[in-house]
Amino acid sequence: MKKILFIGAGNMANAIANGLSSAKLVKNKNIFLYDKNPEQYSKFDTSFSIVADLESGISSANYIFFSVKPQNIKDVISSITIDISDKVFISICAGITIESIEKHFKTIKLVRAMPNTPLLIGQGVTALCKNSNVSDDEFEFVKKIFSSCGIITEIEEKDIDALTAITSSSPAYVYLFIKSMYEGAKALGFDYENTIQLICKTFIGSSNMVLSSTKTLDEQINMVKSPNGTTERALNVLEDNKIDEIISNAMKACQKRAIELAELNK
Repeated sequence: MKKILFIGAGNMANAIANGLSSAKLVKNKNIFLYDKNPEQYSKFDTSFSIVADLESGISSANYIFFSVKPQNIKDVISSITIDISDKVFISICAGITIESIEKHFKTIKLVRAMPNTPLLIGQGVTALCKNSNVSDDEFEFVKKIFSSCGIITEIEEKDIDALTAITSSSPAYVYLFIKSMYEGAKALGFDYENTIQLICKTFIGSSNMVLSSTKTLDEQINMVKSPNGTTERALNVLEDNKIDEIISNAMKACQKRAIELAELNK
């Protein structure tokens, strides 16, 4: 019988727990929560179980999430003194490498997960990698957990910093673009209550066209753009301001910072 413990009861833990519950991967009573701040439990389903003591919670669980803030994980790890050799740990702590956790234990089964915030609405993208102690069956169950609240991709840990720029941090780029379009709409005198909805639906529809089409991105751009038309004029401004270089440089800066954080947390 699968039993899951979340060490840290934040928003991501809540989203994953709800995904587990909705997919009926485990019974609600077998989803355990531990947090130093009891107020955190108020956002969770009341049918989940609360544990007052961390190590008793670990003893009871098969799969254990490190879902605390990255700066707090060392304190959590140092407080674990019981045998954990038969447990599978899943870390969603950004910038914390598998190696940096392994060195605190004689042996540990560990999966590193990098979800993004759309996981909170069941539409996340989560990258997963594991150490050699995790069996194929155990890893399959972890994949099912994250598949319950989005899609997953398996990667090598060496690629996780690059993927941070592509999936983990990128929702913020999209939000910024939406915000810029919204402010641009207001500057054009368009200030209806549903403006954000119109912009977001355009993003969703355009993204779905990319996913469902066999055409290249350039071909799809040309489907919208006509010679000397309105779209071409707008694209010229973006291209003149080197929008592609701006985005590429932003992603490189994101990757560089991810590498720096990993080094700081070793």
